[in-house]
Amino acid sequence: MRSWQIFKIWGIPFKVHPYWFAVLFLFSWSISNQVNLTSGDIYNIKESWIIGFLTSFFLLSSIIFHEVFHTFVSLNQGVKIKKITFYFLGAILQIDKYCQTSLGNIKIAIVRPLLCFATASILLLISKNIASQEQIAVNVISRVGIFNLFLGFLNLIPIGSLDGGNLLKSIIWHFSGSKNKGRNFLNKVNLLLSFFVLIFGIVCLFRFNFYFGFILSFLGLFGVNSSKSESQFFKIENILKFSKVSEIKLKPLRKIEYDSNFSEFNTLIKNKKDESDKYFFVTNNGRWTGFVDENILKTVSLRKWERNFVGDFKKPIDSFETVSYNDKLWRTIERLEETNEGFLLVLNAADIPLGMIDRSKIGNFVLNKLGFNLPSEIVNKLNFKNHYPLGIELPRIINSMKKKGDL
Repeated sequence: MRSWQIFKIWGIPFKVHPYWFAVLFLFSWSISNQVNLTSGDIYNIKESWIIGFLTSFFLLSSIIFHEVFHTFVSLNQGVKIKKITFYFLGAILQIDKYCQTSLGNIKIAIVRPLLCFATASILLLISKNIASQEQIAVNVISRVGIFNLFLGFLNLIPIGSLDGGNLLKSIIWHFSGSKNKGRNFLNKVNLLLSFFVLIFGIVCLFRFNFYFGFILSFLGLFGVNSSKSESQFFKIENILKFSKVSEIKLKPLRKIEYDSNFSEFNTLIKNKKDESDKYFFVTNNGRWTGFVDENILKTVSLRKWERNFVGDFKKPIDSFETVSYNDKLWRTIERLEETNEGFLLVLNAADIPLGMIDRSKIGNFVLNKLGFNLPSEIVNKLNFKNHYPLGIELPRIINSMKKKGDL
């Protein structure tokens, strides 16, 4: 569903998702029921709904207020934000560029919890000093204050992408000087907490409350899987960042002598194994002199196939998209995505062709580095399609690394 813009500050659109209205109603209904159960002798049904709606509305308003300040701090620390969408108890930020310093990330991570605690303190103080006859106002203000207090502590939990997780990661980064150490430490903390929640949930499942135990077990299992996925993602980033083309097994070049006629050329095309590769590289006494596209068969009359030489139609090597065997893997992937057909010619230091590289070769290399060895049947099918295996979005990962300043 399309989100609706509520206002725009510093060129950044602040939007609210339509699901928010359903959640607003459910949250209001939940609070009104809770008021009826605990204070039914004080408030009637209408007043309970007023308390429920106003609590939900002002809680959202405080979250928007906090997000505006959080955005201001983020912009001052070099973050580039494209848009912000609210989902009632939080917001999703579409970021084009992340903060590049540990201290800046600490400031960004701490601002939201501090604002929650400050708002809670002010509201709870106000609720204690309001005239006792303003019971609805006292109830709403105190509830919004308590919810802000809860959100402040929730945001400080050192897990995932919560402010507490980013804060812990940034603190480790600041004192160790290594961003990777911060990420690894946070992932280990997430894994430990997830195991604790999983074990506690299993105990509750069989000995106390089945429903509560099921929810905790599910959350713990989800956390364990997320930590493992984050660990694998981190490994992929390191492979892309530090590996070179020279480590990859290249696709051999298909050769043809410059004085071969088109009938011989046609025979080679019919016998090829990889249907997606249409290039042949021309040699002359062992030296590479250029390349030809198999589509040139269509430009030469069948009557002239015996008399015309392939070498007369060759293109120079330097007109082919190339990459050095010493280039980093992530740069190679960027170059590969810029090509129309997804092939690059790999050259050595003397500009001599060594082989071809495509998406499937790179993807299989990454999987092997991760410890996944695909059967030859699957590899052959992937080579035919020239796709990254198992849906690995390597270009997207590289783009994300650039936004975070890791490349």
